[in-house]
Amino acid sequence: MKNITYAIFAVLLCIYAPAIAQVGIGTSSPKSMLDIPASNPASPSNKDGILIPRINAFPSVNPGSSQDGMLVFLTTATGTYKKGFHYWDDTPKKWIAYNGEWSDGNVPQSRGDFNSNLIYAQQASDGGVDVVILDSGQIGMGTSNLEESLELKLAGDNDIQISSASPPDAPQLVFYTTNGSFASPQFMNNDEPIGYITGKVWTGTGKSGDVANIQIKSDGNHSAGSYPTKIEFNVTGPGSTNINEYDPEMVISSKGNMGIGLNNPSAVLEIKAGTSIANTAPLKLSSGPNLSTAETGAIEYDGTNLYFTPGTSRKLLLKGLTNTGNLDFPNIGSRGTSELTMTVAGAAVGSSCSCAPNSSIESNLQWSCYVSGANTVTVRLTNVSTASVNPANKSWKVSVIE
Repeated sequence: MKNITYAIFAVLLCIYAPAIAQVGIGTSSPKSMLDIPASNPASPSNKDGILIPRINAFPSVNPGSSQDGMLVFLTTATGTYKKGFHYWDDTPKKWIAYNGEWSDGNVPQSRGDFNSNLIYAQQASDGGVDVVILDSGQIGMGTSNLEESLELKLAGDNDIQISSASPPDAPQLVFYTTNGSFASPQFMNNDEPIGYITGKVWTGTGKSGDVANIQIKSDGNHSAGSYPTKIEFNVTGPGSTNINEYDPEMVISSKGNMGIGLNNPSAVLEIKAGTSIANTAPLKLSSGPNLSTAETGAIEYDGTNLYFTPGTSRKLLLKGLTNTGNLDFPNIGSRGTSELTMTVAGAAVGSSCSCAPNSSIESNLQWSCYVSGANTVTVRLTNVSTASVNPANKSWKVSVIE
């Protein structure tokens, strides 16, 4: 009986529909081509609706042009397709999600303070890339399981570009940090972080801690009219796995002083002491040609000499010349003197020099030296006793400073 009723209804529908081009189900006065009113608009039942064909997966053979616009409901996420309504678009030959660009979803988050409920960009998802906004406000591009409030996780080029066309209001990367809360901000205290630019790497099992960063910090307690700040530079050395936040490699203090290896520089430039280990000298100058025209305040090193220009004329800053050799002074009478010479390459008349025997010397003898000619130093030995002294042949060291 039920089948007969359906058949009669179908026949009547086929006869009735072409005549008026409108079909009503549950109404005798349809207002459109197909009009299906709810049983009670004010208090609908849980069956007032239309069930579109439900499928667990898309057909293995794609629809054709005759099915352009065909609508289905995908009950199970398949590949990049999420659960929901989809229609066949025969122009690009693919299924398109029928729910706008943004769709609801849920992805468990590794961070407990992030909400797993989210919306995702459908078109990007169809292309195999996650672009999501969590209900707690975090944004992910290339990932749906976020580690930070804003995360880009795309293979290859992840450069970030900020463009502007109205200088001098150029693009800025702004770090705004306060104590307290947004509703009730408070001043920063000494050595508190304002902002970081940080680098991390792969450890072999996961993501490392900070291995290099630039830190902007308060450099003293802030108060009305006084916000001292500093910039610290941190790197990780060989044999270490992370930076030491409280011992940066370089600091620019609120006074404008720069410290290399020092946290609190007391000069415009202060460098930590070196050690006896190779490649730890506090300062090295690479050799190169001197300026064609001397410049006031310039320090230059040509590979042989160190120069300083205090005014308009370049001066030799320091030149240490030494030599060691044996001197055999003759017998020296009471109150007498004797002089012998030693070659010191590079010595010039007028330069300062010093000399001394490399072992003990006879009593009542005094010595001095001077540059007596080019490459020549004269050592003078004086007998201050009342008796003659015959000095033994011994080794002497002579130093010349220019």
